[in-house]
Amino acid sequence: MGKFIFILSFVLSIPLLGHSQTKQLPAVDSIPFLTPDTALNNFVYHWLGKPYKLGGKTERGIDCSQFNKRLAMDVYKIELQNVCYKQWDQTERVKKDSLQIGDLVFFRSHQSPSGWHCGTYIGETLFAHAANRYEGVKVSSLLEPRYKNAYKGAGRIKK
Repeated sequence: MGKFIFILSFVLSIPLLGHSQTKQLPAVDSIPFLTPDTALNNFVYHWLGKPYKLGGKTERGIDCSQFNKRLAMDVYKIELQNVCYKQWDQTERVKKDSLQIGDLVFFRSHQSPSGWHCGTYIGETLFAHAANRYEGVKVSSLLEPRYKNAYKGAGRIKK
């Protein structure tokens, strides 16, 4: 529980660190350990703070479904579709209390033209995602009210 509280407090303080999308993020070794998966950690650290762009798929701007797609390919060598609702169809439903690192999480969204938002679960209620044009790529908690209330479900990628 102590590790969870430390990680959660760090994640929630990231916006307070004053890192804009033009400033350098702290060195990887100064950020707390997130998961036991080194490739996943490296991917998330690399993308933290990168800008959000609807329809984007590069470091100059990426949206949530393209972030999931890139993470799945770069970390797990799995091909995902381009949009959240198609990624939903590529997964088998998983209960929230059975989530495993690498599962996809899905939300209802009033900001997205598709009505969907998605991310990748990284453990301890946390998920990595391209949030929006104000926050960019970040780590959030499923316990945050906006994600808790908009939670649609989760899925494990079908093999």
